[in-house]
Amino acid sequence: MLPKATEKRYVKHTQRQTTLTITSPADKSSALGSPVTVTGTTAPGNAVYVAATNTDQTFETTTASTTAAADGSFSVDVAIAGGTTVINVVALSPSGATAHALRTIVFDFVPGTVLLDVTDPDGDDNGPGTYQYPTSDNFHAGAYDIQRFQVFDSGSDVVFRLQTRDLTPTFGSPLGAQLVDVYVHQPGASPTSTAAANGTTVNRNFAIAPAFAWSRLLQAQGFGQRYQDASGSTPGTINITANEISRFITFKVSKASLGGTPSPGWGFTVVLTGQDGFSNDQARGFQATPQEFQFGVCAPGGSAPICSFTPSLVPKAVDVLTPPGVNQGTELDPTLGPVVLRGITIP
Repeated sequence: MLPKATEKRYVKHTQRQTTLTITSPADKSSALGSPVTVTGTTAPGNAVYVAATNTDQTFETTTASTTAAADGSFSVDVAIAGGTTVINVVALSPSGATAHALRTIVFDFVPGTVLLDVTDPDGDDNGPGTYQYPTSDNFHAGAYDIQRFQVFDSGSDVVFRLQTRDLTPTFGSPLGAQLVDVYVHQPGASPTSTAAANGTTVNRNFAIAPAFAWSRLLQAQGFGQRYQDASGSTPGTINITANEISRFITFKVSKASLGGTPSPGWGFTVVLTGQDGFSNDQARGFQATPQEFQFGVCAPGGSAPICSFTPSLVPKAVDVLTPPGVNQGTELDPTLGPVVLRGITIP
């Protein structure tokens, strides 16, 4: 025999249901701003209640409500803040029947002024044109394909954002597959360096062009970070976040530690490659053809000149941002001579 309270709640007074369909926003989608318009359908005359809870900040919740029209449609605006928001929608009929739906959205907002905003072509995540992803299913298509790079003046901080075609969490980290290096060139700064990150050019197999010699190096990776000046010292702290929905890797440092506010003439050499915490340079290695956890210089049977190049000597750079007139395939091809990377500048 059921307890009386259980029988009363679940047998004698079962929860009645109504209909509810959400047409917008899509689940796990990006919002362009606030407020967000929630639309859908339910039974005509139903009350519709919307609650939006920010799960990245203080769990602050905003609410809104409306009544479904004669055709059952509804549209209601609800305010959101930057970050990830969980939207709960409840439809309630006059007789007490209910329905519930949930959506998760991201408003990947950076306050401040945009200093640089550049895009990169789709599908060039193959280095000099032949690189292949590791074969393990941990590596998702587009994980190393740069889509966009931005720099913001955000008050006392400078914020950098890099968007990839895919940012599926890997190895338990929001950016467990990626290693991003941004070499910052400040005109007139001293000292500067043209060496690649995490050691000498012997490790990464490329150098930075003298015209883009860096005074600061910012590194974002799934299981660590690096922020250093050209002398090897750490000028400050770097804060890193990543979001699977917006596909942005975001990292920021203070203006004071960076050397000031980036302005026309400042340059940024941006390199995306695979992260490997067991490697002395933190970058995932290469074999002649792709292995389970190693990149391939070429696909099996490849006949390009680079396919016979020593795998340990190819540049560990799967995608880079190139300035106008520079071809990535040519710039990253070690068969043409030492690989030297040039950056992009604030106009």
